[in-house]
Amino acid sequence: MRRDLHRLHRGIYTPLVSELSVTDRIRAAAMRAGEGAVVAGLSAAILHGTTFVDEDHDVELIRGLGGQGRTRGSVRVVRTDQLEPGDVETVDGIRVTSPVRTAYDLGRRRPDWLALARLDDLVRATQLSLTELWSYTRAHPRTHGVPQMRELIQHIDPAAESPGESWLRLVMVRNHLPRPDSQIVLTDTDGRLIARFDLGYKRYKLGIDYDGVEFHTSDEQRAHDARRDRAARDRGWEAFRVAGTLLSRDPCAVINTIENAMRLRGYRP
Repeated sequence: MRRDLHRLHRGIYTPLVSELSVTDRIRAAAMRAGEGAVVAGLSAAILHGTTFVDEDHDVELIRGLGGQGRTRGSVRVVRTDQLEPGDVETVDGIRVTSPVRTAYDLGRRRPDWLALARLDDLVRATQLSLTELWSYTRAHPRTHGVPQMRELIQHIDPAAESPGESWLRLVMVRNHLPRPDSQIVLTDTDGRLIARFDLGYKRYKLGIDYDGVEFHTSDEQRAHDARRDRAARDRGWEAFRVAGTLLSRDPCAVINTIENAMRLRGYRP
């Protein structure tokens, strides 16, 4: 039997031939932790259906104060008495922090731009009401990271499709640019798709894409992008890309480029 199985945790085995998904790892850790454990944090967000998945993240579990808190292998167990009855629900037979509690936990973590990306993703996956999240945050004001949570709630956009888009949007609004439109679809006169921009401003016909792999785009993709940009200009739009490396190194340069393009199209702060 041992030759055919791989031991994940004490008493928890998987066939040697099987490839574990991130959900399988979470389920196995919850089974090992026992009946009182609650899946939390990023692990809970994954079980709620989010798509910005970190495959290598440590599984996060919460136990009551009567349990043991530790980090072992890829499982982190936290002891707390802070969970309320409404903070826990069951997903596919596993006890998980509710969407609002999960959002409250993730939104208080650093870095702030990644916290916003997690919130965007979770709100999209669960249809969590921002009013509910705001009320929950106001009702739990004395926890580390709450000031960040309060700020990020107003910037949540469930239309975001990558953490990079969330990051770029946060940099833009923090630097006093108008909140951008998301997932802008541009078509020709016959309704055929010309472009789909991550962010931008319909009012100023400005489309912006976040590019996380500045120097790894193929020649074919670059040629496709050039054709797309020419077609967008023919419709009166200006399109440009923001590289993640530049956003990290010189965010002011990114903001200045966007604002200058907007000014040329009539933007007045």
